[in-house]
Amino acid sequence: MIPSETLAPAFDALGECDLVLAKLEAGCCDPGRSPRMSALAETLAEARAGLVRLSHDPDSAPATLVHLEDAGAQLGRLQVGCCAPKRLPLYATMLENLTTAQLAINHALGTGH
Repeated sequence: MIPSETLAPAFDALGECDLVLAKLEAGCCDPGRSPRMSALAETLAEARAGLVRLSHDPDSAPATLVHLEDAGAQLGRLQVGCCAPKRLPLYATMLENLTTAQLAINHALGTGH
């Protein structure tokens, strides 16, 4: 069992991702991108559910980390296709938070670099 306070930075980081994604979606000039943003929101929700499981089952960490990696890949596709350079800091913030979540998980498990 992993103490919830150990995973708190990961939960906080995913919460920040949700806020940033809402800003990205609200300012999007291409309605066709919304399905991809919705898919990213679903992946973030799966990562959050994985964090909840992780607090009770450390063996679920690999699946949770895969969700974070998937979120990063989805975010990269959105960023590369973005037509508004002023939104780049939002993408960078979101990627930083995904990394923070990954590092918190590895720290909680005593793994990582």
